[in-house]
Amino acid sequence: MKKASCCLIWATIIGVILLIAGIVVIPVAKNLIHNKITEQITLKSNATYQNWVKNPTPIFFQLWVWDLQNPDEVKNGGKPSLVQRGPYSYRENRHKINVSFHDENDTVTYKEDKYYVFDRAMSNGTEDDKFTTVNIPLMLIANIVKREVDWLQKIADALIEWGEKDVFMTLSVKDLVWGYDEPLINKTVTLLQELGLPIHIDDHFGLFVGTNNSDDGWYNIKTGQGDPSLFGVIQKWNWNNTLPYWTTPTCNMVNGTDGTIFHPFVDKSDVMYVFSTDLCRSIYFTYLEPSSQQGIDLYRFSTPPDVFMSHIDNPANQGYCTPSDNCLPSGLLNMENCHDGAPLVFSQPHFLNADKAVINGVYGMHPNIEEHGTFIDIEPNTGAAFYAAKKLQANIALERVPNIKSTLKLPTVVLPVVWLNESSKITKSLADEFKSELQTPLLVIHVGTYLAIGLGAFLVLMSLTVAIFRKLREKQYKRMTEYTDAN
Repeated sequence: MKKASCCLIWATIIGVILLIAGIVVIPVAKNLIHNKITEQITLKSNATYQNWVKNPTPIFFQLWVWDLQNPDEVKNGGKPSLVQRGPYSYRENRHKINVSFHDENDTVTYKEDKYYVFDRAMSNGTEDDKFTTVNIPLMLIANIVKREVDWLQKIADALIEWGEKDVFMTLSVKDLVWGYDEPLINKTVTLLQELGLPIHIDDHFGLFVGTNNSDDGWYNIKTGQGDPSLFGVIQKWNWNNTLPYWTTPTCNMVNGTDGTIFHPFVDKSDVMYVFSTDLCRSIYFTYLEPSSQQGIDLYRFSTPPDVFMSHIDNPANQGYCTPSDNCLPSGLLNMENCHDGAPLVFSQPHFLNADKAVINGVYGMHPNIEEHGTFIDIEPNTGAAFYAAKKLQANIALERVPNIKSTLKLPTVVLPVVWLNESSKITKSLADEFKSELQTPLLVIHVGTYLAIGLGAFLVLMSLTVAIFRKLREKQYKRMTEYTDAN
């Protein structure tokens, strides 16, 4: 009996010790993990710096072009009918250059060089594939002169007719994306410049001309030193912390990171801001759902519909009306001010989350969030983006411009030209490296801590149960003894 009592006491003592140790270890372990991540996450850390300078994760730039099936009908006011073709895939290579640290304010300045290589194996066709689309240079000229006097419009129209330019044209994928020579632009722009219009447009035209083997400007960002919550946050872009494109100070703010890195210790309630040079503005992401990549648990963030809502549905977007009295329906962003006056309108692919009238303005749109939404899967402890898919659609606003004869019967619609998916996903080898360096130690600490708490609680509960059972048995034995003695 004494031996059993001794074992019971020791079990209780061990259980209490394990229980207390487990409870005490939780905040200590969290603090150790927090400090370790904080130490490693800054751009002063060698491993973080190396992966930041040259992203080890493959990046793909994929395009789908919209092939116009009925150009003759559209020229006479018909509803455009479009067929999606692609993808045409490129491997995107990035490398930080001209990197300079500024210890006085914990920032780093750099440019990011990018170049693209066509990947035939991942493409459904070649860059030489041809399709029918709108003559963007013609619509650009029409858009520039539409607010000018009649005689300027008539001069522009005469140049268009002299060049025998149709409002729709056949192009190869390569020409549309990377550019082709368009003498009409040069002649028209030169004349309009001589007449006093401040126009600066290259006669080598393409939607992404100038972006291959190039960069998108100077960045100055926080290194995360001293305050990890600011890790990667852009302080200035091209030496400014505001933009010149929009009509309100809020819309012209440069907010967030470049979308490849985020602060550590991400919470589901966080709003993640990203500055996009493609969009010439900052956007934001909110938590959507849990996700995983290569067995690693992640938080999926996406752009909510209100990011591209009209100012009527979201008054914060009033500043994206350019000019201030030209407000587009929900789902559209007028890019005219940051693309040399081109009637370029950005949206999500297939007009996802756009006004119904926009979607129904053309045939061929079938939006769904899984295929056409923009997502970022973030590892919450480190803030690392293990999967990102940025999806945009470039459209041209068709409209009738007085004195430009080729536009006089056009329907007033937003015509899709191309949509893209710029994506990156962590590889198995990088995921395994992450697991060994962080996830496995975290798991061991968590499992060990909660195992200690569980085992301690079990031993204490078992000891209490045994003690109570023995006490009840002693009382029962005592009553039986008293009953026997009484009889």
